[in-house]
Amino acid sequence: MSQERTQPERTYGEDEVAEILQRAAGLESQRKHERPALSLAEIEAIASESGIDPGLVRRAARELERHRGEKSLGARLAGAPLQRVIEREVEGELGTEVHELLAGELRSAFGGTMMMGQVSTVGRTLTWTGAYTRGGVVELTVFPRDGKTVIRAQLNSAGAAGGLFGGLMGGLGGGLGANVAWMVPSLLHLPWYTGAAAAVGVVGFAWGLARTLFSTSANGMYRRLEAVVDTLEARLRAAKR
Repeated sequence: MSQERTQPERTYGEDEVAEILQRAAGLESQRKHERPALSLAEIEAIASESGIDPGLVRRAARELERHRGEKSLGARLAGAPLQRVIEREVEGELGTEVHELLAGELRSAFGGTMMMGQVSTVGRTLTWTGAYTRGGVVELTVFPRDGKTVIRAQLNSAGAAGGLFGGLMGGLGGGLGANVAWMVPSLLHLPWYTGAAAAVGVVGFAWGLARTLFSTSANGMYRRLEAVVDTLEARLRAAKR
């Protein structure tokens, strides 16, 4: 009997190995980019088929949005993101008949002395705009899109951050820090660099105070806005039934 001979497996040199691995990495990256993006509604449907509560999917998506916003350099320096967006979708394009219901919810949530704003309607789009001194400027819009009703809320805290950081770091850090810089070495008969260190400490304290105040106000405004969006989403889902 003749014995079948197998061909020896090819071997690769060091340069070829590096090139193969590089090409494989490129193909893997390309495959990831080719994967289709899913809407939140599609993810909810997949979760429902797997026995997962769709409400938990929405909660997880909100936590993901919040986490991404908090990772930016500006957010880390200021203590909170300067701009944040919340967007939800409800199946079905609801008409103007629910505008008054939604407007009532918005007035109830934002109509106090803490935040003044106004509701306007253009066609089937309902918009709330308002400003909260320390939290930022809010624009909340409800509008139809591609067979769905979209709730989109934007919080812009850049102006509030600028006023707070500019005021405290300019007034407290700059004014008091400059005086401390010469008073400490002059009155206490210490080397000049002790005054510089004291001035840096005052500026750091002013920044820390501004960061704490801004973080508290901006995050509080975001949680308030998120609660309003939750309420509007629940109202729209109830109206759809």
